[in-house]
Amino acid sequence: MNEHEQHCKSCGQLFQGKFCPNCGEKVLHEHDKSVWHFFEEAIHFLTHFEGTFFATLRAIFFHPGKLSKDYCAGIRRKYFKPLPFFMLLVFLYLLFPLFKGLNMQFMFYLKKGNEASRLVSERTSVNVDSLLHFADTKASGVVFEDDLDRSYYHARLRDSLFNANPALSSLSDEFNRKSEKTSKLLLLILIPLSAIPLWLMQGKKRKYLFDHMVLATELNAYLIITGFFIFPLLLLALIWLFPGFRILQSETFIGFVVYFVFFIFCFRSFRNFYQNGYLWALLKAMAFCLLHIVIMFVIYKAILFYTTFYLI
Repeated sequence: MNEHEQHCKSCGQLFQGKFCPNCGEKVLHEHDKSVWHFFEEAIHFLTHFEGTFFATLRAIFFHPGKLSKDYCAGIRRKYFKPLPFFMLLVFLYLLFPLFKGLNMQFMFYLKKGNEASRLVSERTSVNVDSLLHFADTKASGVVFEDDLDRSYYHARLRDSLFNANPALSSLSDEFNRKSEKTSKLLLLILIPLSAIPLWLMQGKKRKYLFDHMVLATELNAYLIITGFFIFPLLLLALIWLFPGFRILQSETFIGFVVYFVFFIFCFRSFRNFYQNGYLWALLKAMAFCLLHIVIMFVIYKAILFYTTFYLI
């Protein structure tokens, strides 16, 4: 064995140099065991993290589609990897849930005659449809100034009826606790669900499905940043300054604003990533946003309900 050759501590490969060519393990020197180097690694991580994180944010907000285009072309060192970046956003949303977003409460899923009500009735031996019918009947006999007050009253009435029943109250509490975490982790399924329509819409010019997965990650990351962080902060600040704007808290208004901004982002992303013309990018963005609404508010919520329900 050459005097400069050594066996890798991790895999046993014989090699020369500072790094093992087989597994990438680094050869340790005296400097690597110093206290100063211990803190050097922390500083390197923070500066590297800050650089790639903000470079990724800049690319997403100022050049939609560029992150995905560069990443698929092999330009990766200056960016945070798309999937870890998305997972970091989900983790931050888990820590700082400024907005319920897609974490709908137990009562949201219960409608007269639907599958969720049937499953809950079977689990608790309580006729859920009868309780919902009673709440609807009582709320319809009360006069309100606007629809928002009516919906608040109706929600409080339903909650009081369900909380009065021990079996329903217990199931509701367990469901809401479990859903709080499950809803955020399940956001990962938005990536493949979004990538499939992107792949199909490319027609004969389809790239690898991998490329569409990368773009789907960027699109959904933008939606989380704007829909679950930026917009909620702006809305809360507006309501704090002008309490009368609380009417803007309706799900319809929030969804419209978030998806209008998302539509513009999709249009610009398709122009950059796919090199689509204006008209084709516009049509694709409209179609994709409509499909994404179905993915988010129908498919995702159905998966969330069944997953959470069978986990408790």
